[in-house]
Amino acid sequence: MTLNSYRPTQSSNYWMVALKLLILIIGLYFSALILGKVFVWVFAVAFFLIRFVVFVSVSFIVLHFFLKLLFKFDLLKFVLGERFSHR
Repeated sequence: MTLNSYRPTQSSNYWMVALKLLILIIGLYFSALILGKVFVWVFAVAFFLIRFVVFVSVSFIVLHFFLKLLFKFDLLKFVLGERFSHR
């Protein structure tokens, strides 16, 4: 009993490799175009959120510092309460 299996000739094997590489390059190009647009939005939102959090935290620290210096009022203890103070 002999098994007949298809064995491509040497020249058609080169064409298949070239076709697969071409499909890979085209797929990578289109994915870079699509993901480029998506990641621009993702990074823009992340940058805005980080900038907002840093602005709020620095404002809170500066306000705490000046209230403590001028009026001896502890803003951290007022906001966080007694739960987070050391015993």
